[in-house]
Amino acid sequence: MRCHITILLLIFSGSLVSAQVLLAIPATSFKSEDKIQAKVINKSKTPVSYCVEFGQWSFIGDGIETTPVPFYMEKHNGSWHILINGPDIGSLRRPVTLDAGEAQDFPFRLKYPGEMRLTLDYWIGERDDVCNTNAKRKKTIKSQVFSIHN
Repeated sequence: MRCHITILLLIFSGSLVSAQVLLAIPATSFKSEDKIQAKVINKSKTPVSYCVEFGQWSFIGDGIETTPVPFYMEKHNGSWHILINGPDIGSLRRPVTLDAGEAQDFPFRLKYPGEMRLTLDYWIGERDDVCNTNAKRKKTIKSQVFSIHN
């Protein structure tokens, strides 16, 4: 019995840690090319680190604008698929640490309609290896689902 309680406490405490980092979207519906102000919020008592892709861009009218992002943008087409928003070859990726109780905004735009969500990989503590795909102890959160319409 004592073993089962310990396992349940470990599972429960792990889920509390992951719930301390939020990926917030200000609404559930946006027009095509609207600026969407995503926010990474660290509600925990320790810093968290994530990788920001500085080579991403968003469409705006006939042009593009740079939109550094730490998350993947996903579209639902029967299942979830990662969108390609800009060049990833030779782009600049850098680790960023968000201190306890702090938040950081990441504005971006999406052109094509559909159901979308954001996925963020992050790590507890200040880390320099978070842009390495083999970094251990990764945690993942997803935003609420939102829609893009014409």
